[in-house]
Amino acid sequence: MLFKKIEMHGFKSFAEPITIEFNEGITGIVGPNGSGKSNISDAVRWVLGEQSPKMLRGGKMEEVIFNGTDSRKSRGMAEVTLVIDNSDGSLPIDYKEVAITRRMFRSGESEYHINGNQCRLRDIRELIMDTGIGVDGYSLIGQGKIADIISSKTESRREIFEEAAGIVAYRTKKADAERKLASTTINMNRVQDIIGEIEGRIDGLREDSEKAKEYLELRDRNKSLEINIILKNVEGLERKNEFAEEDLRNVNYNLDRLKAEKDRLEEEIAESNSKNETLEAISIDAREALIKAIDKLNLAVNKSEVGKERMTSIESSTARITEEIVALEEKKERETESAAEFMQQKADADAKADEAAEKLNETVFKYNEVADELSRLGEEADAARNDIFRLTSDIAACRSEISSMELIGETLEKRKTALLSERDAGEDTEKSTREGIEASQKELEKLKAEADMTEAEKEDTVKAYEAAQKEERQLSLAAEELRLSLGRMSARLKTIEEMESNYEGYTSAVKHVMKSGMSGINGVVAELIKVPSGYETAIETALGQSLQNIVCEDDASARRAIRSLKENKAGRMTFLPIKSIKGREKPDDSIKNEAGFVAFAPECITYDRKYENVMSYLLGRVVVVRDLESAVRISKLDRDVLTVTLEGEIINARGAITGGRFKHKTANILDRRAEMGQLERSITEGGEKQEKYTSRLESLKEEIGGFESDLEGINEKQRQIESSIMLKESAISVAVNSLEEMKSSADKVERELESIRQEQDRSARMVEEINAAMKAKQEEVAAAERTCEEKLAQYDAKKAEASGISEEITAARILVNTCGEKKAHADDIADRINASIAEIDADIVTRKRELEI
Repeated sequence: MLFKKIEMHGFKSFAEPITIEFNEGITGIVGPNGSGKSNISDAVRWVLGEQSPKMLRGGKMEEVIFNGTDSRKSRGMAEVTLVIDNSDGSLPIDYKEVAITRRMFRSGESEYHINGNQCRLRDIRELIMDTGIGVDGYSLIGQGKIADIISSKTESRREIFEEAAGIVAYRTKKADAERKLASTTINMNRVQDIIGEIEGRIDGLREDSEKAKEYLELRDRNKSLEINIILKNVEGLERKNEFAEEDLRNVNYNLDRLKAEKDRLEEEIAESNSKNETLEAISIDAREALIKAIDKLNLAVNKSEVGKERMTSIESSTARITEEIVALEEKKERETESAAEFMQQKADADAKADEAAEKLNETVFKYNEVADELSRLGEEADAARNDIFRLTSDIAACRSEISSMELIGETLEKRKTALLSERDAGEDTEKSTREGIEASQKELEKLKAEADMTEAEKEDTVKAYEAAQKEERQLSLAAEELRLSLGRMSARLKTIEEMESNYEGYTSAVKHVMKSGMSGINGVVAELIKVPSGYETAIETALGQSLQNIVCEDDASARRAIRSLKENKAGRMTFLPIKSIKGREKPDDSIKNEAGFVAFAPECITYDRKYENVMSYLLGRVVVVRDLESAVRISKLDRDVLTVTLEGEIINARGAITGGRFKHKTANILDRRAEMGQLERSITEGGEKQEKYTSRLESLKEEIGGFESDLEGINEKQRQIESSIMLKESAISVAVNSLEEMKSSADKVERELESIRQEQDRSARMVEEINAAMKAKQEEVAAAERTCEEKLAQYDAKKAEASGISEEITAARILVNTCGEKKAHADDIADRINASIAEIDADIVTRKRELEI
């Protein structure tokens, strides 16, 4: 396996296309510094897949593209093709010659090709793996590389040996497999973790989902209920407002009536107050007289109590005197002679005092009896007077209650009249309400029918809207695919045009002549003809290397071109002078009648008529047939005819047959030019199609906008209809409820009327009962007045008797006081005697204690 040649175009310092051929043996490249020797090794490294700009002696990968000079423009791309001889089958590909191409554009895009077929970088690396020519292999050894290999670690040297041994591919595949397996294991573990985490949360999420669904249902229901409640409340408030206004009118009416009644009652109250003041004046006089009598009685009672206290004092004094007498008697026993005369005097005084005290006690007892009788009579008189006041108050209360009953009766009668009027009005209202319900139900049915029609219209509009959206999405996708396809075709066309302009695929001689700008050069044969689709293979096979022949004006032009080729050692080629070239004789037309005949070759192509001799020279004896069998048969008819099939099999004039097919089809010159034509047509057709797509998309957008506007209108109409239906249903519901309330109100009115009748009957009975009670109380008042007069007369009589007894008590008290003075004298003596006796008793007690001790 050998490198055959390397072609560089736009790579670093190689602005123009250059080809370096490597013959057998060793090829050395020498030159001064800066001449680009290292750029060749960089090109080899780059085309084999080097991705590090540093290894290519640059800062970034875009620097490999020729950047231009003062006299040359910069290039838009860099391209390197390395041709390898694979005749020994070292590379695992069915080609004797392998061309590896790398192309890079300034936009950063890269392309890789193997024998003209686009591929991946990985494909190139796998192709050259274990051959030693990789970027990391031992075939590319730069400055200091040997020293690095010797001084590097064992692992690094081992990699080089493995590359030479041819096991890198297997190690790489193993590493890739292990890396994928590890990545897959990690992903599986991650998936298990995710599954475990999701399984742990799925129950909670299910509950949350159920709660969310329940919440949405309840929210919608709550919203509907809130709307109904608000409407109901509004209607209820309006109805209550009407009732309140009616009640307010009734209240104002009753207020006016009550004001008139109040004025009347105030006049009656004023009159009653006047009478009451008179009665109160009389009552005050009677109360003052009673109080004075009670004061007198209390004074008498107090005097009686003073007498009692004095009597108690006298009794105490008597006891003490008795004790003194006992003491005196004891002393008398010791002092009989000295106390006999004094005791006689004391006895007389005591007798008189006892008699006066007894008389006073009798008088006081008699006074107490009279006072008790006087108090009793006063209490009885007060009780009779209180009974008079109580009965009088009860009579007034009865009269007031009778007035209240009469007023209540009037009120009940007015309320009864109002209720009867309300009942009659309610019947009329109920009738009108029923009629309104029937009319509302008819309107509701119309609204529902309109709603159904609107829903059907909406469904049709939605279907058309969705269809337009679907078509828009499909057209958008198609337009995007078309845009991408046009982009790819434009890029491909640009590449092919650049290849054509650089005469890619042509020999170096063709490139030299066509780029030299010589006069008299018309062009390469491949440029001067146009081959219809389907005939490219046949024509290119028939022409062979003649496709790269150059057509010139005359022999002089050909000589100038050949001289230039020699001087520049640019190669060899064939020139076809228009003026001196002779065409070939056309085959016999009888061949056209043969089965499988397609056309004479010159008739299959299009060219300028001035090149007719050239084309006749090249293709004049070539017949295009359908298949190989037809070619064999037709070739036997005329041995001077070269027969070529549409698939490229050739039978030459001497009977040699050439055919078969390469495993990988490579692009040839005519195919490339046909592809250019096809791309141009496809781009034109695609542009027209894109314009149609754009126009249709704009139309669809307008239609979709119209549908959206229609849907908004329909939705708005639906909302209005639904609102009207809701309002109408609510109105019907309110009317039905109103009927029920009317019925309930009618029943309530009947019950209230019955209650009023019962209340009126009860009031009448109560008035009769009150009148009877008032009559009885008036009789009791008369009896109480008589009793009060009798008790007052008896009280006056007893009061006079009490006055006489009080005078007797005064006289008796004077006598008792006189006796008391005498008794006081006796008491003094008795005290002395008692003192003497006490002293004696004390001595006796002392003596007794002394004896006890």
